[in-house]
Amino acid sequence: DKKHSGVPRSKLSQLFHYTYTTAPKPQLDPSGDAKGTPIAGLGYGLPIARLYAKYFQGSLALASVEGLGTWAYISIKAEPENASELLPVSSKLRYSYTTKKGSDWTSN
Repeated sequence: DKKHSGVPRSKLSQLFHYTYTTAPKPQLDPSGDAKGTPIAGLGYGLPIARLYAKYFQGSLALASVEGLGTWAYISIKAEPENASELLPVSSKLRYSYTTKKGSDWTSN
């Protein structure tokens, strides 16, 4: 069964080229229109995923063993002090609140 047999070593470097795809071409109906054309298979997934990883000072690597399968490994900076950009915190628990009001220009 070749469906889950991994990527040949000779094609591994091509997987990060934009528009390179291993997906089958969509079938055309007699009128020439593609029916049910999937969004997948356009060749943008892995290159964009690697770009995101690089943006966060990380990497995306592939390992493939013919006959077994292909694995993707991603690493990104996990420590905030090592990051190149401050990302928004989505948890309200990370913000501190105070009930004591300070003086400002509207105070008497």
